[in-house]
Amino acid sequence: MVGHHRHSTTIAASIWVGCLLGAALFYGVGLWLFDPVVRPVLEWMGLLEDFNAMSENLEGSGFFWSVFLVSFSPAPMQLATLGAGAVEGSFPLFIAAIAASRGIRYFGLAALAHLFGPRIAELDIPTGRIVLIVLVLGLGAWAVMQLL
Repeated sequence: MVGHHRHSTTIAASIWVGCLLGAALFYGVGLWLFDPVVRPVLEWMGLLEDFNAMSENLEGSGFFWSVFLVSFSPAPMQLATLGAGAVEGSFPLFIAAIAASRGIRYFGLAALAHLFGPRIAELDIPTGRIVLIVLVLGLGAWAVMQLL
């Protein structure tokens, strides 16, 4: 968005619509294919306990806020979308929560890119080195986690 700050709103809208379509698809997978497809995959990935904990939160009275907060945070939104379908949560409420949280995120970033994009684009940031450093740090953190 920073590189094309004049089109940041269009970019945000495209990403937002794609996210809503993907969330609706994952909701449907959770609703109709949970036992034959999703449960075995979650077991294989070791995420079934996390999924069950998230599903308990979704079944409560705070369905909207649970979906909203998970999709706004860095937590894996896919688990919330699958869980919302698996617990047969209200689809309109689900879409409203995803639309609100992701709308705030994407259009907020678009506003920042529009306001500060020209100044940031003028900076000479050596992205190749930054990517390499982030990759090495990420691999190092992963290796440490595997050893623990």
